[in-house]
Amino acid sequence: MTGVTRSRIPALLAGLNGPQTLGNSRLFWVLWLAGVAAFALLPCVASRYQVLTASNFFISAILALSLCLIWGFAGILSLGQAAFFGVGGYAYGIVGINLIEATGESGAALVVGALAPALLAAAVGALMFYSRLKGVYVAILMLVVSLLLGLFMRQTADPAYAIGGAYLGGMNGLGPATASDPSIPNLTLGFGELVAEFDGRGRSFYWLALGALVAVYLGLRWLVNSSFGYLLVAVREDERRTETFGYDVRLIQLGAFCISAALAGLAGALYTAWGTYIHPDGFSVGPNILVVIWVAVGGRKDLTSVVVATLSLSWISIELATWGEISLLVLGVILVAAMLVAPEGVFATLGAWFGRLMVRSRRRPAPPPTAAAKLGAAR
Repeated sequence: MTGVTRSRIPALLAGLNGPQTLGNSRLFWVLWLAGVAAFALLPCVASRYQVLTASNFFISAILALSLCLIWGFAGILSLGQAAFFGVGGYAYGIVGINLIEATGESGAALVVGALAPALLAAAVGALMFYSRLKGVYVAILMLVVSLLLGLFMRQTADPAYAIGGAYLGGMNGLGPATASDPSIPNLTLGFGELVAEFDGRGRSFYWLALGALVAVYLGLRWLVNSSFGYLLVAVREDERRTETFGYDVRLIQLGAFCISAALAGLAGALYTAWGTYIHPDGFSVGPNILVVIWVAVGGRKDLTSVVVATLSLSWISIELATWGEISLLVLGVILVAAMLVAPEGVFATLGAWFGRLMVRSRRRPAPPPTAAAKLGAAR
């Protein structure tokens, strides 16, 4: 490796490293690249079921990162993050059903799936933050919003609840309005004849989901270590003092809230494209609490810890699926135990401990010279 190449590596990582994230050393990035490479090669050795399940894990990790941004860095706990997830999923399905035959691709549906929740967050967030709602009131309000959306979607079984060729379907889930209308399309990206279809049951979608997770993770690392990220942490630590410096705290909170909603909507759109299905149960209490468990166990103040915790707990959930509803109970026990043992998050605590250990090993003083060494020096 030449000197020029070595000098470029710190410059490339400068925007991704900072005090707001754990893991800023070269060793961390080497391990991170090795982990991404291992996941990229997984479809070559795993079964189709394992590839399908892992794709869903990546989507869940994007959803968890969306909550990590507002809870861990802005100090805003939302118990309704699944609402944005569901809105994004329905938006993708509705737009996809209506445009897939005309355009031959669903890229516009994916964009709308991210924008629709952001617009909802702008409306709800403006009411919350500019009316000075804080803490538990924001969490409860967002849970109520999610439950109300789920209640409405459950009551859309009447055929009148159709948007173009998309029928909301009530408890049956989103689908075509008539037999001649298309179903929810697979994710299809491109222009003209250069179109690629990503089947949620195949390897191509797996790699797409992995790429989306990596892009969201790196983008959020850059964001939280930027000046905007410092403002988010300042608001989290002392909202009044930040406001005395002339910053519009409510606008900062609203901006982070909208970005978080867009990421949750992106996850919802990918989920709908993954399974070509979306259902009102996604707005219920369980999915909302599950996201909180992922983030809390990992460590809400660190992005890497949240990703690792989400992938690990999602795998545990699949292993416990044969136990039925007890799986959520087990995850709840894990959350309680994690809060008692490591209030800052299990994986974040382990990461911080490992980082301190590495620093101490580097600063360890050299052992004193032996008598033979001293005699040789004297000669």
